[in-house]
Amino acid sequence: MIALDHIALAAATLSEGVDYVKARSGVTVPFGGAHPGRGTHNALTATGGGSYLEIIAPDPEQDEPQTPRLFDLDAASTRAALKAGPRIQTYLLRTDDIERDMAIYREHGFDLGDSVTASRGDLRWHIALRPDGKLNAQGAVPVLLQWPEGPHVSESMDTQGLTLHRLEIRTPLADELTSLYRALGLVDDRIEVIPAATPAITATYQTPDGTLAVLGD
Repeated sequence: MIALDHIALAAATLSEGVDYVKARSGVTVPFGGAHPGRGTHNALTATGGGSYLEIIAPDPEQDEPQTPRLFDLDAASTRAALKAGPRIQTYLLRTDDIERDMAIYREHGFDLGDSVTASRGDLRWHIALRPDGKLNAQGAVPVLLQWPEGPHVSESMDTQGLTLHRLEIRTPLADELTSLYRALGLVDDRIEVIPAATPAITATYQTPDGTLAVLGD
């Protein structure tokens, strides 16, 4: 089983990320929690179809982490980009066998690093992270995670009325990414891979009033 799990929108501060989504969609994304030892915290809202939106930012209440923050947040290029405003940093797929699918990534030339345990409150999950914290293809290649068995976490999240309509991945590696999707068995009409010289990720959501809001452009 492989499916789109969530989209990670990065911001210089969590309040900046929440304000950005509010300005674009009219929705206030509620606080999620902190990632102890990893130097980040987030805000979360379910977005339909077993997916959710995560706003993630450095947590000023934590000491500097011993390992790089998630999703390349410590990179100088990321910090510079976030000065211009929040951006979609990457997106994540969930699997029922992370080791199996990490092997498929390696067969396609993408190094996800190691499967490690992450936590937020009482919640625990496995996520594939490179030791240097770097993303593959500037986030165009999705991060992989595995949740515990049972209902998906989005089912217990506050629902603010956002529904994911489309996720567009622009990348020079469009053919390679499409091949990876095929090998994984990922089928999701909401995801579109577009060949482009300059990488970019945008997500379009239907808002509570029926209009569409674009994040990440």
